[in-house]
Amino acid sequence: MKKSKTKITRHAVEVLEYQVNIAFDVRDKIHVARIPELENCHSHGTTPEEALANAKEAIELWLETAKEQGLNIPEPVSRRQFSGKFVLRTSPNLHATLAQEAAHHGKSLNEMAVELIQKGLKGVG
Repeated sequence: MKKSKTKITRHAVEVLEYQVNIAFDVRDKIHVARIPELENCHSHGTTPEEALANAKEAIELWLETAKEQGLNIPEPVSRRQFSGKFVLRTSPNLHATLAQEAAHHGKSLNEMAVELIQKGLKGVG
């Protein structure tokens, strides 16, 4: 038996690279798929698998429409390069509190901030 070769186009790869978040909507009893990187791009289905399949179609349509309208198409986060550095603006009081907390634990301000962000992100997703 011959194996069929599936040709994956660049467009299909783009669709698969966007993040899809699926959650069950208790009120409507459906699985809702949201694509956070693409504004107002979402879909749903009766099962998570159906929601994902519909989301892939929604992404394709979103990208097609954006290209036709000359809109900016965000690059998937999965393709972006990150330096590990970013600027965070906060209030002077929060800055002072964080610096005091870091000193109390014998850590740098950066180490303390990274630790707190990591702790906060454990509950996300």
